[in-house]
Amino acid sequence: MRRVIVIGAGVAGVTAAYELARRGYPTSLVEMRPAVALGTSYANGALLTPSMADPWNAPGVHRHLAASLLGAPSAVTLRRAVVPSLIGFGWRFLRYSTRARHTAATQASFLLGRYSLERTRELRTRLALEYDSAAVGSLKVFSTQPAMEGPLAMANRLSSLGLKFEVLDGDGAVAAEPALGEIKTQIAGALRFPDDEIGDARLFCEQLLAEFVRLGGVHHTNTEVAGIVAERGRLSGVRIANRVKDAEIVVVAAGNSSVRLVRELGLSLPIRPAKGYTVTFDAAHVEGRPKLPIVHDALHAAVVPIGNRLRLAGTAEFAGEDLSIPPERIENLLRLLTTLLPRVARQLPRAQARSWAGLRPMSADGLPFIGPSHIPGLYINTGHGHLGWTFAVGSAQLLSDLIEGKPPQLDPMPYRITR
Repeated sequence: MRRVIVIGAGVAGVTAAYELARRGYPTSLVEMRPAVALGTSYANGALLTPSMADPWNAPGVHRHLAASLLGAPSAVTLRRAVVPSLIGFGWRFLRYSTRARHTAATQASFLLGRYSLERTRELRTRLALEYDSAAVGSLKVFSTQPAMEGPLAMANRLSSLGLKFEVLDGDGAVAAEPALGEIKTQIAGALRFPDDEIGDARLFCEQLLAEFVRLGGVHHTNTEVAGIVAERGRLSGVRIANRVKDAEIVVVAAGNSSVRLVRELGLSLPIRPAKGYTVTFDAAHVEGRPKLPIVHDALHAAVVPIGNRLRLAGTAEFAGEDLSIPPERIENLLRLLTTLLPRVARQLPRAQARSWAGLRPMSADGLPFIGPSHIPGLYINTGHGHLGWTFAVGSAQLLSDLIEGKPPQLDPMPYRITR
């Protein structure tokens, strides 16, 4: 059996390594940080939501980006300092924002998300994984009817592919989530997606790593891959410090770092970091805390219950590799909490808020890259953007099928490297 090295121990890398080890491949997982899931998987939005399939480059996104440069509030923001680094990527990002291309990407995103969530449920049941998961669905709320029209139209389009949803008025939204009772008169409508789930990606990775090791997998932390070694078009392994670790198969699942790792091999991945923020509270003492994740669609922001915690998540910001946390970004999320759940907000002292920022690997068309590269034995599994947690298990299954040479259950063409 061919030896495998998986680079990157976020949720994409851990799931790929586990699946390959389960299928009998001698697999090593290499991570530059001290443990798994310390990057973008550490404190992400905790949502597994095929319903949020639409990429962020929706038609008209150029107006929002331009406005954000002038300081206007926008769900997708752009920092002036990084504009030069986004010129080529930005052109492709906007090129894929036509209605036809955006619709096609949304459909492919939904199909991968639905497939992945099904596989995640199977994995959770088979291994008895506990990661504060809850199959409670999700709820998108809207303050005006016009704001609801676009998401409702998308939901109707995806219903033919299997998306289930309910259209609710203010009373229906409060019946679904009583925590919204105080703002019922401000809710013009809502969409409930019963198949969505929530769960802690970091806990999931830690538990799945233990299963990976039980299967004979080997993991190396505090280990940075300096490069991928290929000579005369043949893969031979990865370079770590002054030595080469041999492998017949290398899977690059290193998020944004994947771009650097494959560039020297002549592969250009149109991926850039899209910064997101979360704020997490211990909420075991909070009366009337929500049971459902509540999504504010226009702001790409959500309030998510995770076990006894409450997490606020949101923002899509092109700011390069900057991981700083400006106070105004956190204020925006706290304001969202106050707007949606004023009673809950009053019970959560701001001093107890734990703030975090992560850099999602965002592709130009909003879809991940999954599959073989032009170098035999070199595979890519990255670019999952804001749906990395949703896509993870399904991506690992699809990738492993392609490595094994098995007919995959999902059409791999929308996610191919050469698109």
